[in-house]
Amino acid sequence: MDQIERWKLRWEHGEAEIQSLGGMLAPVRFDIGEGRSVSPMQVAPWTDDGSQHGLMRALRGEWPCLPFGMVEAPAGLPDGFGRRDASDGWVHGYGANHMWTLVNQTAHMLMIQVAYPADSAIERLERKVEADPNAPSLLVSLTVHARRDVVMPFALHPTFAVPDGGVELIGCSSQSIYSYPVPPEPGISQILPNRAFASLTEVPTTKGPLNASRLPLAESTEELMQISGCEPPFILRYPAEHADVSLDWNASELPDALLWISNGGRTHEPWAGRHFAVGVEPLNSFFDLGRVVTPPASHPLANRSGLVFKADTPRTITYRLSARAL
Repeated sequence: MDQIERWKLRWEHGEAEIQSLGGMLAPVRFDIGEGRSVSPMQVAPWTDDGSQHGLMRALRGEWPCLPFGMVEAPAGLPDGFGRRDASDGWVHGYGANHMWTLVNQTAHMLMIQVAYPADSAIERLERKVEADPNAPSLLVSLTVHARRDVVMPFALHPTFAVPDGGVELIGCSSQSIYSYPVPPEPGISQILPNRAFASLTEVPTTKGPLNASRLPLAESTEELMQISGCEPPFILRYPAEHADVSLDWNASELPDALLWISNGGRTHEPWAGRHFAVGVEPLNSFFDLGRVVTPPASHPLANRSGLVFKADTPRTITYRLSARAL
């Protein structure tokens, strides 16, 4: 088994670590002044579990997903939903499950890359993480090099910590919110599937309206929702740290955000009921099902087919992660 390498950026306003597995970014510490800091990125409690494979071995923070999503369709899809086969067996794509290599590092920048298999439409991914020398902020870019023209579901996968002091999802202005077509964790998930609603503060569940904007939730659960027309930045408020954390991206490329609330609902290994995090995942995809499910044409998210990547024309996707004191 390959050893996981980790590289660090340190600057006046914080510290960030990037690992070779999945190119994952975490932990991140932002220094917000007066001796205070906030560390918003999740690091899974099993850290580096050799019994796990791919991205699950050392799940943490943020990473790019190309192609994004699951490789098997869930059971019990509603009428009108079709199934199809994924192009490969890597959940969230080859790059999320394999080792990246260091290309270049300076005082305020780190660049890594991963080569895709020879039969893939994607040739390689390049990922650059740059620290703002004047602020608690990171600019991250992903450049995709394609061998041939292809449309693929794509997402960034920022996963944020839910500390004991909690986190409030201030969120983004949006058009609507859609629940997953089926319960993400059968027997555990509570949000009514295949519904539309307007606010995270009144989410329809099997037990009545739920305020999902303040985490952790009172009961163990795992939930997925797609916030359509999510206008960044998406704001997360950490009250114990008196800090706001901001995630900003190009909404013309990634029009929605997939919200993953992991609230201790998965009891099997390695989760063991101890994983508390919230994923805010800018995407162009039908949930995480774009590779394996064909939604009915009438579904409001049916046109979320992915991004276009052209042969010999690199495409760069950028986002910014930053913090400020309250």
